Amino acid sequence: MRIAPRLALVRQAAFSVVLLAGTAGTAHAYIDPGTGSMLLQVIGAGIAGAIFYFRELRIKFMSMFSRRQPPATDGSAESPPGDSAS
Repeated sequence: MRIAPRLALVRQAAFSVVLLAGTAGTAHAYIDPGTGSMLLQVIGAGIAGAIFYFRELRIKFMSMFSRRQPPATDGSAESPPGDSAS
């Protein structure tokens, strides 16, 4: 039985990671409060960004299967209040 080249590469990489993780010594490091706060902000921003991204993706996906068209964004709507171009 011949293993596909990519599968063999993945297997070799996984073995290397396990070998390196098994031989790791103790770490003499810490995360100060400023770094922890920054990490929490990055995680929060990533979650918020994912929510908005997948919301837009869901709206586009659902518009393919519904009869209603998605809202127009071509600027053909009414002019903003205070515009005296007429």
